[in-house]
Amino acid sequence: MKSSRIVSHPVFGEGVVLDSRWRGTELHVKFQSGLRLWLPTRRVRMMTKTDDLLLEGGKPAFRTVDRVQACRMVEAFRLGIVPHQDVESFTFGREREVELVRNGLGRLGRGSGDVFLVEGEYGTGKTHLLEYIHHQALKLGMAASMCQFDPQEVSPHRPKRVYREVVHNLRFIRDGREHGFRDLLKLAMENELDLSDHVFLGPVVSKLRRLDAAHAESEVFWQWIEGESTKEYAIATRSPHRVRGGQRIPALYDFSTAADFYCNIFSGFSYIARQLGLKGLVLLIDEAETVTHLWDIIYLTKSVNFMEGLVRTAQADPDLKRVNSHMIHNRVKPVPYIYRDPSLLLVFATTPSPYDYAYIKLANRVRRKIELVPLEDRALIDAFSTLVMLYGRAYPGFDISELEQKKMFREAIRLGADGVRSFIKYCVEGLDVFRLDHRHARAG
Repeated sequence: MKSSRIVSHPVFGEGVVLDSRWRGTELHVKFQSGLRLWLPTRRVRMMTKTDDLLLEGGKPAFRTVDRVQACRMVEAFRLGIVPHQDVESFTFGREREVELVRNGLGRLGRGSGDVFLVEGEYGTGKTHLLEYIHHQALKLGMAASMCQFDPQEVSPHRPKRVYREVVHNLRFIRDGREHGFRDLLKLAMENELDLSDHVFLGPVVSKLRRLDAAHAESEVFWQWIEGESTKEYAIATRSPHRVRGGQRIPALYDFSTAADFYCNIFSGFSYIARQLGLKGLVLLIDEAETVTHLWDIIYLTKSVNFMEGLVRTAQADPDLKRVNSHMIHNRVKPVPYIYRDPSLLLVFATTPSPYDYAYIKLANRVRRKIELVPLEDRALIDAFSTLVMLYGRAYPGFDISELEQKKMFREAIRLGADGVRSFIKYCVEGLDVFRLDHRHARAG
């Protein structure tokens, strides 16, 4: 591939542009993972040209990455993280965990939802594993969304905010193209899926069929149902872009008793995905333990209820397929937590809080747990040697003897005891110091 345009995508990594269409608004990209996708041009970033982009066994061949790619990776390593697009290739010593994840994805592909709780101390690689699952889910033909809880901004005691994050990050691959939330609903409409019995998605899809996509009203409508604005704004009689007929669509409730409403919507998403030929929906939630960091006991109780509702929805608990008086319901229009037959895989990543009541209640609901323990030396050696090779690509002419590498590795093991993140940070910082010291020595 000579003189091809190279682009970078936040999820799929680097790739070569093979073709374009619709006046350059979409690009056909071959990624290092082997995927070939049509993508909106605005979702990728143009990079420098290179003569060759080589692949090895369908995975990025780190031996052949160019300097731009290597520099990007080293900059991320300085923060103790692995870039999104490199998680599959830069995963070491997690064979057991990866096998459990693949089994869970396999069951979802066969229509059986599940819940995983990934536990580990800070720096052990929880987010890394979530990123790995995210990549695998997309490659296997599932819809996937990843979000991070925060006690102030994205907390389950304000479920609309969780909904907004899930919708914003929803992605899937279909017919060689990347798609998002809007595409999911448009495909449901085009395929004439019967959602008439869904309290929210039914009237939403019905409205889409009558909506003029070129009219400004369309964007107001989308922002409303994506949780970016309110129903009041969208249907106000004085609004120049008023959504006519919007009164028949329920509002996206912004109060903590609406857990039933949002679980019903998420299970609806998974149902739509399955009906469209996808293999279900994967929801990945990082920093899940922050749900227990609420001092208001009422908010805490309702947050735990939402989390419990999500877990039991993914587990397809038959008691939640009807309005269950033992669960918290919204008081506008109570609905079952589960819509039809969901195909939902839910993965929480948490720092253990073994003495916290709310955490214990959540953990007891989840049957499948993955405990991330510190990596063995063999895995750390593999990671270190790969890192040194990439560092050499980022800084041409850099050279470090085997003896110096062994010394640096032993120090990284001793000082990087707080986890993988600290280990990676120490290694890169050590390589930086070594490079600069030797450059100054040569200059002297």
